[in-house]
Amino acid sequence: MSLNKKGKVYLVGAGPGDPDLLTRKAERLIRQADIILYDRLVNPFILQLAKPGIKVINVGKQPYHKHIQQAEINRQLIDAASSHGCVVRLKGGDPAIFGRVREEVVALKAQNIDCEIVPGITSASAAVAIMGQGLTGRKIATNVTYTTGHFCKENHKKVDISAILKNGTLAIYMGIKNLNEMMTQIYQKTEIDYPVVVVYNISTYQEKVIKGTVTTIGQIIKRQAGSPGLVLVGSLMSEIDCENYFKQKATKNYLITGGYQLAIDKALSLYSEGHFCIINPEDRSMYHETQLELINEITEKYTFDEYIELIE
Repeated sequence: MSLNKKGKVYLVGAGPGDPDLLTRKAERLIRQADIILYDRLVNPFILQLAKPGIKVINVGKQPYHKHIQQAEINRQLIDAASSHGCVVRLKGGDPAIFGRVREEVVALKAQNIDCEIVPGITSASAAVAIMGQGLTGRKIATNVTYTTGHFCKENHKKVDISAILKNGTLAIYMGIKNLNEMMTQIYQKTEIDYPVVVVYNISTYQEKVIKGTVTTIGQIIKRQAGSPGLVLVGSLMSEIDCENYFKQKATKNYLITGGYQLAIDKALSLYSEGHFCIINPEDRSMYHETQLELINEITEKYTFDEYIELIE
């Protein structure tokens, strides 16, 4: 690439985890990318949609642990754009909802680097949809508020409960660590024991949904600090039937070996049935060392129920 020409950075939402929930534009950009910088919560299979031979960089942050600073991520994006034409910054969910997208846009524009935000499906929308419900409902929940519980203790701020006060639904991102404090705040303000649903890893094989009320949910989940959870509060949550929902799910983990496109097609077919898949490439010589490191990491991390070998 010319030293005088900078690439374009796409800040792409990867959705909640299921590759079937990727937008067409997100998938196209992932396949076209010359380099990808990705968050920790992105489904590793989605990274395997990228063409073999490109560098993939983990810039994810882990809650309550030492992690890469935002300034360093900004620097890496700027460096990537100086030597690659299509740079994809891949974020879980929707990058514009608690995705630190503004900081990255400001940093890129300061260097005259072209960038574009590509929205994705946020976890709150995916969670209720998968369970056959909505965030709003006529005469029950007429509004919804997206807020965060991450600052609850550190900055002495209180979670925004205006949606609850106006007969709406409250979606709290990053709210597990401070869950008890937030539920106490809601009950003290309203004196109503609203139904609560806590969702982990929605749309993936690891998804977990726990139901309770404002006064009981903290004890039920036993403060699973550090887990990437979403908290949904409001009258509409009473209509979610967790027990019957999970009776319908029977997922398997597959490790698929074969040629790139054949393995991708097989994996997508299995994902459409609700399973989890990872590809073990047949020809590793095609892949960048960072792609191979990711494959080795995830094959060691996961336990697979079945192994599929595809022959062309």
